[in-house]
Amino acid sequence: MERREIDEEKKKEVQAFTARATIGMIIVVGLYLAYGILTKNLNILIFEILLGIFILGYTALTDVVEPKRLGMLDQMTIEQRSGYQKILLMDLVGVAALLYWLLGMNSEDGSTSILPIVIYFLAMQMKRKFRPEFEGTVDDAEPEQTEEQKKDE
Repeated sequence: MERREIDEEKKKEVQAFTARATIGMIIVVGLYLAYGILTKNLNILIFEILLGIFILGYTALTDVVEPKRLGMLDQMTIEQRSGYQKILLMDLVGVAALLYWLLGMNSEDGSTSILPIVIYFLAMQMKRKFRPEFEGTVDDAEPEQTEEQKKDE
């Protein structure tokens, strides 16, 4: 598999942008939460929407914007494209489960089930597994030969 070379300066710049954007979203959610607590007027629906925007925004930043700005989406091999599609699928499953849980917080029965959280964490673990495939860092080294195979040569 072809290993991609990414300029370290560009990578640091893009990661710094992602960090600043993430911190900005956290500040917005935190300020609304502080406002709601201080005024005792917290609209849970607005809070849930802000959290949903944070979840979607963070996922988009890390899995679409960063790779695009780093040129990782250009000239992908079939294996890399497959890995990227698997990552996006795991994001879709994980984020959908998390949003389902989040929006269920305000329902009458409440969000007492932790199943959506478990689904989210499992999806994120699977996503990590597919990351090397997308980045082109999977080892294609030949499997080690057994002693018998070495003797036959």
